[in-house]
Amino acid sequence: MSMIAASRSVAQASGAGPSARADRFPGFLIRAGARCRHAAARAAAGALRLAGALVVVLMASLAQAQPADPGAARTRMEALRSEIQLVETALGSRELRDPELQRMRQRVDPMLDELRVLTDQLSQRAEQAKLRLDQLGPKPDAKAPPESGDIAAERALREKAQTEADEGARLSRAVLLQAEHIIANVADQRRALFARTLFESSPSFVSPALWGPLLSTLPADVRAMNLLASDWLATALMRMQERSFGLVLLSLLAGFALYSARLRYLPSIMGRLETGAEATRMKRLLAALVRLVAGALPAALASWLVYSALVNGGLVPRRVEPFVWALLGGFAFLAFVSALSDATLAPKWPHRRIFGVADRNARILKRLMGSAAAVLVTSKAVEALLGAIAAGLSLSIAARSVFALLFAGVLAYWLNKLRDTHDEDEACLGPYMLVDGAKLAPLRLVGWLLVVLIGGAALAGYAAFASFLVEQSAWVVIVATLVALALMFADEALQRLLAGNGRVSLTLQANVGLRRRSLEQAAVLGTGLVKLVLLFLAGMLILAPWGIESADLTSSIKAAFFGFKVGDVTVSLSAIIIAALLFALGLAATKALTRWLDERFLPATDLDTGLRNSMRTMVRYVGFLAALALAISSLGLSLERLTIVAGALSVGIGFGLQSVVSNFVSGLILLWERPIRVGDQIVVGDGEGIVKRINVRSTEIETFDRSTVIVPNSNLISGVVKNRVRSDRTGRVLIALAVARTARPDHVREVMLTAALAHPQVMAEPSPRVMFKKIGETSLEFELFCVVPDVDMVGVVASDLHFAIFPELAQHGIGQPEREVAVKGLDRIEDTLDELVDTIEDAQEAQAAAYQARRRPAPPPPPAAPATEAPRPAAKKGSRP
Repeated sequence: MSMIAASRSVAQASGAGPSARADRFPGFLIRAGARCRHAAARAAAGALRLAGALVVVLMASLAQAQPADPGAARTRMEALRSEIQLVETALGSRELRDPELQRMRQRVDPMLDELRVLTDQLSQRAEQAKLRLDQLGPKPDAKAPPESGDIAAERALREKAQTEADEGARLSRAVLLQAEHIIANVADQRRALFARTLFESSPSFVSPALWGPLLSTLPADVRAMNLLASDWLATALMRMQERSFGLVLLSLLAGFALYSARLRYLPSIMGRLETGAEATRMKRLLAALVRLVAGALPAALASWLVYSALVNGGLVPRRVEPFVWALLGGFAFLAFVSALSDATLAPKWPHRRIFGVADRNARILKRLMGSAAAVLVTSKAVEALLGAIAAGLSLSIAARSVFALLFAGVLAYWLNKLRDTHDEDEACLGPYMLVDGAKLAPLRLVGWLLVVLIGGAALAGYAAFASFLVEQSAWVVIVATLVALALMFADEALQRLLAGNGRVSLTLQANVGLRRRSLEQAAVLGTGLVKLVLLFLAGMLILAPWGIESADLTSSIKAAFFGFKVGDVTVSLSAIIIAALLFALGLAATKALTRWLDERFLPATDLDTGLRNSMRTMVRYVGFLAALALAISSLGLSLERLTIVAGALSVGIGFGLQSVVSNFVSGLILLWERPIRVGDQIVVGDGEGIVKRINVRSTEIETFDRSTVIVPNSNLISGVVKNRVRSDRTGRVLIALAVARTARPDHVREVMLTAALAHPQVMAEPSPRVMFKKIGETSLEFELFCVVPDVDMVGVVASDLHFAIFPELAQHGIGQPEREVAVKGLDRIEDTLDELVDTIEDAQEAQAAAYQARRRPAPPPPPAAPATEAPRPAAKKGSRP
């Protein structure tokens, strides 16, 4: 709605006349305005083209199954070739405008689809003719006996048919390539024209070169405005005197009545749709949708009625029609923006707000959207009015620059007020909203960037670029808001329909037999597909004003989906999907047959277990090979091509790729059979850890000390691997305990079972149990077995059980067994040691007695006995007596 009258105000904006002024002024708004005006229609047309391409391919496949008349196909191809040549001549003759390029694109697109079908038909016919000729064998050489006349005549006919088929196929491929080249040339010219006109400069807003001519042509523009007003008034007075004016007046009254009804009854409708704080998200989304429709639809219908009445009643001159449409369409656009902001932001009703922002920021965002829309609508109306009076170029440039600067100023004013609200009471927002001021930071950043770009472009003289930024910013905000609402609605709708305990979900579970888990997965998948489609449409809507056509995107998608040829093989996403489906169906049939053999046929026979296993394995491998062959044949790969590829691979393997190929094949086996999965706890050699990633060449295992071990896949396939969680994720906890022999076993069992049953992570089924393992000479040994839901909990649960069991055993007086050590065969050593000890003790006693004897004083001499004194000898001379 923001670009309705963009092109018409430029087509006549020149001083020399309408046509001359359209050539002088940058033709940006002629093209960009038309793009934005029909962006939604183009996006829808692109989606319809993609859907139509599917139908065309299906029809082409049916046509290939029943080939048409060769003459008719060749004749139609010649006609298409002539039309393609005419378009190519017109495209290269002169420089074309954007509308003319669009018409050429719309003319070539149907022919391109038809050429693809004819090319497939003629190529298939050429292959059939070659096969028919090959059935006759090679032509004999000059030395060989000549072939019979019948065979020679048949060979001549088949050679002629092959030549004609080959010529038709080559010619159709050449014409198809020519048509694709024209499409690419048109797209390149449109993008170049868009870029050239978008960045074409004009006199700066502050330059005298703009204001001088503006002041000189301003009197003429004022006179043209007066003439337009008088002409309009005279035309209206003349039409009022006619009899048909009553119908016109009735339509005008109906339009104004719709406007009045919207203003009067919309608040009461909003009040009836009021949702409480406890309302579900779906109810709030439905209420927002109703508010959006009730607020925008009456205004749009009223504008259309008033415009139709004025135009069909002859009350508006033809050159004033763009101005009237811009004015009335602007009223509808303002009503739509107001309804959209009220439905999503709801400044006065926080509990029904769709986007989680604070109250103050919600009010600011609503005012920002309303004021920006008002500036945009006013600018479009003024541009349409200037176009109606064929105003001067300077006045048109100045008007666009003024409104671009006004838009930038309004945006800057409200962005300055849009900031985080930390002091505001946010409890009123309700429990379903996450208030975070940082969420508005990207919006503020983009907004300030737009302010700088728009203001700088308007002041620097790039009025076309500034106007484009203004219109594109409004367009992107509206598309993003509507797509966000659609995404929320699709998510909630599919979740309510398929997941949970809704009526549709319960009906499907009861009547179709689908499991609840399957329905939840289908809901998630469906939500993802719907979101992908909505985002694709939003991307086409946003990119449409930039000169990117939806047909360009759909043609790329068609080329990827329906394939392109590489030699004699067609590579396409659709063929790959069909081959995958066939392979999956083959595997499903093989699995069903294997299950039937296991459950029905083999138990009814007298075959032994080994033969049954051999038959089961043989059926499984034969089914796998058959499914693989069916998928390969659907891709168009023959055994001859596969043999060539296998020969090339064998040469590479022979030159040193044995280990690489071994690890690669082992990785495929791991990914296919899944004996080891990501998250399993495995033991490889002396190491144990958790599988984190399975690559094509190697597997990453994280040990319990946070180290990463890279194991080649061939080691996991050829070696011995212990998988602790192969069947499930449950883990076994083993607590070994030895107590004194005097303890009562029932007490020990009770303590261990109580601790296990009291732990929240221990599973009740299978229940914990205590095994009495051994009766020793001095001890009793017990083992506690229990199961936890995840193997990662084994260590933590074992530690918790040890902490719980130890104090209970101590409280019951149950301790560890006392160990006695007896050594036999040491009697002689003991006797020897005893003798040695006695000897040492005797020696020590003797030594102590000697020491005591030395320390006692000497005894006095005994007295002399009475006897006769003997004569003494004579004393020597010089001695003392």
